[in-house]
Amino acid sequence: MRKKSTSSAAGKHSQCGIFKNLAKSCLNRYLARITLFCFLFQLIACNYYRTRTEAPDALNTVYSLSKRKIFILHQGPKTWSLTNVVLTGEELEGTLNEVPVSQTNYATADPNKSHRYRSTDKYNALNRVHLYINEYRQEEGNQIAIPVSSIKRIDIVEQDTGRTVASHVLTAVGVTIGVLVLISIIIVLTKSSCPFVYTDTGEGYEFTGETYGGAIFAPLERHDFMPLPTSVPVEDQYRIRITNELKERQYTNLAELWVVQHPAEVTVLLDNKGNIHTLSQVEAPIQAQTSAGESCLDQLFRKDSTNYLFNETVPAGSLNEVVLTFDKPAQISSGKLVLRAQNSLWLDYLFGEFTQQFGSLYPTWAASQKKEPFQKLSQWQIDQGIPLSVYLETSAGWQLVDRIESVGPLASRNLVIPLNLAAVKTKDTIRVKLAAGFMFWEIDYAGIDYSTNLPVKLEKCKPYSAINEKNEDMRAMLSEDDTVYAQQLQPGTAVTLTYMNPMQPIEGTKVSTFLHTKGYYEHVREYKGTPDIPELLSFRKEGRFVEFSKEKYLEINKQMGLTATTK
Repeated sequence: MRKKSTSSAAGKHSQCGIFKNLAKSCLNRYLARITLFCFLFQLIACNYYRTRTEAPDALNTVYSLSKRKIFILHQGPKTWSLTNVVLTGEELEGTLNEVPVSQTNYATADPNKSHRYRSTDKYNALNRVHLYINEYRQEEGNQIAIPVSSIKRIDIVEQDTGRTVASHVLTAVGVTIGVLVLISIIIVLTKSSCPFVYTDTGEGYEFTGETYGGAIFAPLERHDFMPLPTSVPVEDQYRIRITNELKERQYTNLAELWVVQHPAEVTVLLDNKGNIHTLSQVEAPIQAQTSAGESCLDQLFRKDSTNYLFNETVPAGSLNEVVLTFDKPAQISSGKLVLRAQNSLWLDYLFGEFTQQFGSLYPTWAASQKKEPFQKLSQWQIDQGIPLSVYLETSAGWQLVDRIESVGPLASRNLVIPLNLAAVKTKDTIRVKLAAGFMFWEIDYAGIDYSTNLPVKLEKCKPYSAINEKNEDMRAMLSEDDTVYAQQLQPGTAVTLTYMNPMQPIEGTKVSTFLHTKGYYEHVREYKGTPDIPELLSFRKEGRFVEFSKEKYLEINKQMGLTATTK
C-alpha cells in the first residue's frame, strides 16, 4: 500500500500559443499523452528566445539528463536534491535528498539574471535542472513520485556563449494538460511579436525583452521605456542589440539609453510616460479577488512566476478582473502601484487566428490600417480588452488610472503606475482593479509603494555607434524622434548599439538603465483563400475578441476530447 502525502497547491500558471496546422492535424488524446512526455524534456537544451532550437532526441532525453544533470526540487520555500530521476507513465520518480554542500550556492535559479561562476565550479553551476512543483507522493524510504500535472515550472541552466541561462520552458498549473502540451511546444515555431532586445551582461548578450509591443501599424507608433536589469558597462560602454527574428518589418525611430544614478537602497522604474519613480518599500496586497470571487493572493504575493492568468468564467464579452486591496497609511495622498507582468503567448496565437480569416486579402487590409487614425486603432484595442486597464476605487466609483500597452509574451516586465489617492473611498485601505481580456495578460506580482520619490540623476544617451548586420552606420536614424527610421525588413537583421557610460561611481549610489525606443512594426503574412467576411465584421463589436478567445480555448479542449473549462 502506498502512503500518500500532498502539499498545498500554489496557483495557476502561464499558458502559451498554438500552432494552427499541428493543432488541426494532431489534436487528439493519443498525441496529447505521448507529446506530454516528449515535450517535457525536449526543450531543455534550447534557448527559444533566439528561435534557435537544438534539442536532443526527445524520447531519450530524460534518461540522458538523469545521468548528466543535477536535479533541484522546489516546493514553496523548501528545496531538495532529486536523484535517480525516471519518467514512468504520468509521473516522475526519484530519490529525495538534502542539497549537497557543493550545490548550496546554486540551489536557486533567478531566470531574470545571468549568474557568474568560478571555473572550478563549472559543472555545479551549469548542469542544474530546477523543478518547481505543487505536490508529490511519498513512497518507501526517500523515494517520491511527482505527478507531471503538478509541475509548475522547469528551469534549465546550461552554458550559452559563456553565460548561465535559466529559461522557463514549461508551465503546467491551471490549464488542461493536453492543451498545455500543444500550446507550449508550438510557440517555439510560431512566435510573432515585436523587436527583440538583448543587453551585454559582461559575459555576452542576454535576451531582455520586446520593445514597443502592440504597435503593429504606423499610426500606432509609440514610445517604450524598457528596464535593462542585466546591462552593465563593458570597457566603459553599454551595448544593446535590437533584432528582427520573425516574419515582420520593423521600423525603429529612436533608441536612447537612459542612465539613472540613484540611492543604493531604492529601486527605480519609469512609468509609461517616462517619469522616474523611486521605490523604497513595496508592500504586497492584503487581498486579491478575481471576477469569480476567488482569492489569487498566492499568485500575486511574490515574484515567483506563479501567475494570475485572467482566465475565470465571466459573461460573454466581459473582461476578466482582479481587485487588489492594500493597507493605506494615514495621511497618504499618493502611491505607486508596482506590477510584474507580461502578455500571454495565447494572445499572440489568438491574433494570428484572427488575421488568418482575411485570407488572401490580408495585405490589402494591412495596407488600409496604415491610413486609419491612431484614435480609431487604439480604441479598437481598448474595446477588445487588449491593454491592461488599471482602475482605482474612489468615492465616485471605479476611476480609470492608466492603460498598459503590450509588453510582449517572452519576458516579464516590472511596471510602475502612479496613483492619486486623494479621493479614495476608505481611510484604511485602497482598492485597485486590473482588467483585461480572457487570458491576454499574466501577472506575477503586485505591490504598492507609498514612499516619496527621491532625487536622482538622469542622463539620456544617444548612440555612440549603431551598426547593422551589413556593417552600415544607423546612428542618424536612431538618435532623434523624427521621420527617419532604422528599417529591419526581414528576419536575421540586427543593429548593435553602443552608448558611452555617462556616470562615475559615487559611494552610496547605484545605476539603473532603461532603453527608450519609439517605433512600430508590421506582420508579414502570406495567407491563402477567401476571407470570412461575416466573421471579420463581427470583430467591430466591442468585446468580440474576448469572446473569440474563449471560443478558441473551448474548441481546442473539445477537439482533444478533454473537459471544457476556462478556469
